[in-house]
Amino acid sequence: KGDLHDIGKNLVRMMMEGKGLEVIDIGVDAPAEKFIEKANETGAEIIACSALLTTTMPEIKIVVDEIVRAGIRDKVTIMIGGAPVTDSFCKQIGADVYTPDAATAADEAVKICAAE
Repeated sequence: KGDLHDIGKNLVRMMMEGKGLEVIDIGVDAPAEKFIEKANETGAEIIACSALLTTTMPEIKIVVDEIVRAGIRDKVTIMIGGAPVTDSFCKQIGADVYTPDAATAADEAVKICAAE
């Protein structure tokens, strides 16, 4: 929520789709509730969030917290990325996977989906 940039999100989506994965794109500036609603509706294995701005990074933590609150934490892998995002931030907020770029995100998503 609060981030209107979509180039990185679109690159990740295209890379994942190029590897044969189905991607549900909820757009930009999406509230945490939208992630949960779509995950429940579609049976998503991964919820992926990104931030281009440091000011929107706290929103990723809100998404993680709401996933826990909704009782679906054990059903999804939370993947995060974006220019200001780090592996340290990933661990700090309780997400599962940090990826530094779109290609790595797609590769990790394939591994996650193959393991489930």
